[in-house]
Amino acid sequence: MTRIVLASAGGAAALLFGLGCSAATNCAPGTAEPVDAIRHMYEGAMAGDRAKTLANFDTEAFMFDGGARFTPDGIMDVIIKSEAAGMKPVWTVEGVESHVSCDLAWAAWTNHATFTTTAGSTPKTYLESAVFVWRDGSWKVRFFHSTLVPAGGTQPNQANSVTK
Repeated sequence: MTRIVLASAGGAAALLFGLGCSAATNCAPGTAEPVDAIRHMYEGAMAGDRAKTLANFDTEAFMFDGGARFTPDGIMDVIIKSEAAGMKPVWTVEGVESHVSCDLAWAAWTNHATFTTTAGSTPKTYLESAVFVWRDGSWKVRFFHSTLVPAGGTQPNQANSVTK
């Protein structure tokens, strides 16, 4: 895991005044890892625990997944419906890179998932990222994005994705 703390005076001032970090006392402690909110979200979702899953989202949160926009409640409805139909998801967060400044952070990672049904297991890889806010003593997901890596597609860090 790579964790980068933004420390420039100009960057800190911009974040302090432009993004709502009202005082240094509202900043997250250096030991708090933003992506733990994602891990806890996935733990709750895998257990079918709506309350545990939703506790990791900020009140203004939304996400993009599978080409659609979801609220946290909306994605939980999809997950619970899928689990009721016999699909068992397992999500594994790896290769995390976090960037933290006071009460705002973003992170990117690779999610190696397996979806198991009576027909067998299907592995999938996703490239994911999120924006987090520090609220009430923990990181909360404000925005989440997940992109499926196509079967046979390039894995992260294996090729330059910029084309000319």
